[in-house]
Amino acid sequence: MKKGFILFLLVIGLLVCGNNCTFAESLPKVSAIAEIGTLTINNNLEQALEKCNKALEEYPDNSELYYWRASIKGKMNNNKEALADYNKAVELEPGDPDLYVMRGICKSDLDDREGAIADFNKALELNPKNSSAYSMRACVKLDMGDFEGATKDLEMANSLFDNDEKSFKPAVQ
Repeated sequence: MKKGFILFLLVIGLLVCGNNCTFAESLPKVSAIAEIGTLTINNNLEQALEKCNKALEEYPDNSELYYWRASIKGKMNNNKEALADYNKAVELEPGDPDLYVMRGICKSDLDDREGAIADFNKALELNPKNSSAYSMRACVKLDMGDFEGATKDLEMANSLFDNDEKSFKPAVQ
C-alpha cells in the first residue's frame, strides 16, 4: 500500500511540475515530497520535519513543502510556526483554495476567527464548490454564535457532498 501511495504522489508531482521542468529535474523533488508525506502520515514527525527543512533548502519556492511543514508543525502543536508556513505557501500559490482552507483551520486553532472566516471566504471565491471550506466556516460561525450562518454553510456543504456522491461512478469490474 505504501508503494502505491508513493507512486501516486510521484505521478501527482509530475503533473504539478508540468512543462516547467524536465522529468529528471522533478524526480528528486517529487520523491522528497512523497517521502515527507509518508513520514507525516505515519507520525514520524521529527524525521519528516528534518527532511522537509532539508528539501526547502534545495527548493525554497515550493509551496507543497511549506504546506507539509505547516502540517507537521500543526501536528506538533506549534500552530504559530505552522501559520507562518501556510502564509508562505499561500504567497507562492495564491490560486490554491485548499491552502486557504488549511490556513483558515490553523487561524481558527489560534483563535483568529475573523482571519479564519476570511480564508474560508477566499477559498470559496476561488472554488464555490469547496465543501471543506463551507464545513470549516460553519464550525467557526458556530463557535462565534452565528447559528443561522453555520446552518446555511452546513446545508451547502451537505448539498455539495450529496452531489459528489451522486456523480461518483465506481469502475466496472
